[in-house]
Amino acid sequence: MKYLSKIAVFIILSTFWLTLLYSQESVGVIAKAKGGTFHKKFNADDYNPNAVMGTQLKNHDWIKTGDDGFIAIFFLDDKSQLKIKGNSELEILAAVERGKISKTISLDYGTVKASVTKQKGEFRIATPTSVASVKGTEWWVQSNENGDIFTVLNGIVEIENLISGLVQNVGQNSTASSGSDGSMEVNATVNNEIPDDPDSDETQEDDTSTIHELRIRMVNEETNTEKFIIIEYAE
Repeated sequence: MKYLSKIAVFIILSTFWLTLLYSQESVGVIAKAKGGTFHKKFNADDYNPNAVMGTQLKNHDWIKTGDDGFIAIFFLDDKSQLKIKGNSELEILAAVERGKISKTISLDYGTVKASVTKQKGEFRIATPTSVASVKGTEWWVQSNENGDIFTVLNGIVEIENLISGLVQNVGQNSTASSGSDGSMEVNATVNNEIPDDPDSDETQEDDTSTIHELRIRMVNEETNTEKFIIIEYAE
């Protein structure tokens, strides 16, 4: 499958997000999954192995990846994208209001890449050490017990260290280290220290591809109506 930015996402029946106003409606969808992947529903106690492309994600759903795992998801209101590399675990927290989804990715540990272009609701990534807030940008987060590394590729990210309360705006081509000791340091990004994007690796493969269509059914149980999101992707 080609990298995520080549996925053509077509939203039909543009009023679909009205269905999100009802509790536990879908807020995102898994657009790609490979390797060791796991999904835990908001009302489940255990993870389900083998997260499946097309799975709809809801508030308080959990995602986990194994050593070789990779998951790409997008949110339904503004097509914000999140790529989750191996050895990561996170919870999706989403509040819906007037067709906008305020998104917080609660990252326990691991490596993720966020792409937020046509932002509608708030988008944050929270770790045990830091909180990063954005308004339209693209950046990596690497988090472990020692703290976090934020690598900003485009735009500006506001980072707060939760231990010390230090706040720093980090711009394009800059990397911030937010330590579990409360420290904060910003430096120019070193290119060979940027995490590898599994999707970008696939651009080196043969250009021949097959187009598939994924139809995501959205149901409003109160009005007994349904609407669809259609995703076209190359494989």
